[in-house]
Amino acid sequence: MADPLFKFDPNAVPGTVHLVDLHNHDSATSIIPVPRPSSDPEDPLNWSTARKWRTMALVHFYTFIVGWCSAGVYSILADISAATGLSVADLNSGTGTMLLFFGWGCLIWQPFALTFGRRGSYILSLALTCAISVWTAYSTSYATWVVQRILLGLFGSPIECLCEVSITDLFFTHQRGQQLGIYLLMLSGGAYLAPLCNGFINQSMGWKWVMYWCAILSAVACVLCFFFMEETIYYRETSFEATSDDYSSDHSTAVDESLSIELTKEAKSAAAPAPAPTQQSFAPRRSYLQSLALYRVIPEKPNEFFRIIIRPFIVSAKLPLVVWVGVYHGVAVCAFSSMNATASVVLTAAPYNFSSSQVGLTYISPFIGCLIGAIWGGEVNDRICVRLARRNRGYRESEFRLWAAAALCIIPPGGMFVWGVGTNYGVHWFGLVFSMAMLGFAMSTAGTIVLSYMIDSYKELAGETLMAVNIIRCTMAFGYGYAVTPWIENQGYKNAFVEMGVISIVLFSTFALVLAIGKKERRRTAPVYWKLVATGIRALQE
Repeated sequence: MADPLFKFDPNAVPGTVHLVDLHNHDSATSIIPVPRPSSDPEDPLNWSTARKWRTMALVHFYTFIVGWCSAGVYSILADISAATGLSVADLNSGTGTMLLFFGWGCLIWQPFALTFGRRGSYILSLALTCAISVWTAYSTSYATWVVQRILLGLFGSPIECLCEVSITDLFFTHQRGQQLGIYLLMLSGGAYLAPLCNGFINQSMGWKWVMYWCAILSAVACVLCFFFMEETIYYRETSFEATSDDYSSDHSTAVDESLSIELTKEAKSAAAPAPAPTQQSFAPRRSYLQSLALYRVIPEKPNEFFRIIIRPFIVSAKLPLVVWVGVYHGVAVCAFSSMNATASVVLTAAPYNFSSSQVGLTYISPFIGCLIGAIWGGEVNDRICVRLARRNRGYRESEFRLWAAAALCIIPPGGMFVWGVGTNYGVHWFGLVFSMAMLGFAMSTAGTIVLSYMIDSYKELAGETLMAVNIIRCTMAFGYGYAVTPWIENQGYKNAFVEMGVISIVLFSTFALVLAIGKKERRRTAPVYWKLVATGIRALQE
């Protein structure tokens, strides 16, 4: 097989890219496409806008439906308990286990999707989620319930990291924030709106029909994705997103010369550059029937399934920023979980005495907060990054994404203070509902910002780094689910939530530290990073 045209500068700092052409004064055309697309019209980056949005809309719909199914029981736990004889504590225990497998299930789905394609993973995930939803309506014991929740988390885990990969397949660097904002909105929106609607379904049709409707929605999404979702996996030889440090605005530290020479030799031996052919021929567009295949084998791409399984642990050990992103995202999830774990108990008790359907209606509030957060962390943050790149001689640093995180140091902690103190003193219900919006803001904003930062910093290893981030985040959510109730019982609502708020301020404020040292850390680990990239290149020659 001919050597592929892999070209990257081992001196380049990952996450530093030339984004804006300052010599072009037309703001509409001055943005430089990163990564540079190939000349193949079937390269997903070259697809028409309508074609991109059609596929991405189905990815977002998938995210919404799986999020809906995962949160379908939150507002009806008491009814399930009465019908099955299982305690609410047992039901919550199974749900916590589901969150754990949402993260660890990525170790199976992500390698499959990165090796054989995204489309089949989405469709199989929906089909299996449909089956589990039907089975859940027939829960008879604690063991059965836990197994069902584990399988639901395992089968739905592509929701956690594969959708971000689809975004990188289809969109350029300056467009990803918007799409990640929509993704986080769909992820949170499904989880927030499901308790709202399912409270009414439960009252009119019974709790089993809540599960049946989850199955129906999953089946509809599965059919739509099967017939209309296109495969976005593509083997692009020139997809490296980094600019040599010589051209960036920060020259304080140079890459070690010996490592640079070593990497240069390693890269050449792994993939010797070849002159670009004067004419390139590409495979014709696949027919509609061919496009319905659940997986795609690309001759140039090796089967890296087992290699990818262990790489999240390698990147976590060698790239500290990956761990920071996972923890930061986990803090946002835990902040909202604090309220979510107590909302039903607080609002159904005196002085509020809400019914289950009224409790469900309160979840409109965090959905609105999530919508605002998605716009702030996505579309607005994209524009902030472009503006900062213009001021930085046209070069974008991935840390530009983090300026928007300043809002997280104020809004979510404020929501925790209002929820804890308000619950303690029995404030008007609107105060608690408003605090739910503040915590909903945390979910979408934090995820959009730090996931964008992660992808911008380490695009060439996006699949592996996103797996690591979601394993960390979901493991934190799982452990926190067991800690939050004893914490509140021992400290009381007021003290517990004030303590949580203070801790969240400290942890959310770490964005300022990464803002200051992130570039230096990316430069320091650049040799290690490019070695990991080169390892994937060498697999092509094996």
